Amino acid sequence: MATSATPEDIAESIVPYFPEDGKKSKYLAYRVCGFNIRESMSLANVSLTSIRRWREADEEFVKLDTTGLNELKEKLSAKYLNVEFTRNFHLVLQKDFNVLVKSIKAPNSLTVQENQYLLKLRAFYTPQQFAVIQELVGEAVGPGFDFTKLIFEVRREREEVRITSE
Repeated sequence: MATSATPEDIAESIVPYFPEDGKKSKYLAYRVCGFNIRESMSLANVSLTSIRRWREADEEFVKLDTTGLNELKEKLSAKYLNVEFTRNFHLVLQKDFNVLVKSIKAPNSLTVQENQYLLKLRAFYTPQQFAVIQELVGEAVGPGFDFTKLIFEVRREREEVRITSE
């Protein structure tokens, strides 16, 4: 299973890239993640001399390292929530799939917990609930999230697992 993106990875994707010195972006990514100046310097392997030089020579860097941090932190929060929500929702759909398949292929082998889960699960698979979930998911993860695509990906993964286990 693929690992989830870290906040640092996501922060690097939203911080402007400074081609003349990639360490600027790395340092700012740590700052966006909430590390203080000294911690960010240590993690990005930059010196205080470099920070001072960047502040003197680059107005954009100064803005991002001070007043621009709040805006970047909000972007990080939104993206990180998107990644984590999508990952967790994917796992929930996989569990639903596993219980549903077992209920069809071997209904007598369901445990008490799986039977209870299946009964509760049925209430969420109605056209009305589907519309509500689509609306909620669209709001929670943003316009780039494709609920239908996620369902097809879960289905495809489950089929691959089933085929390889046979």
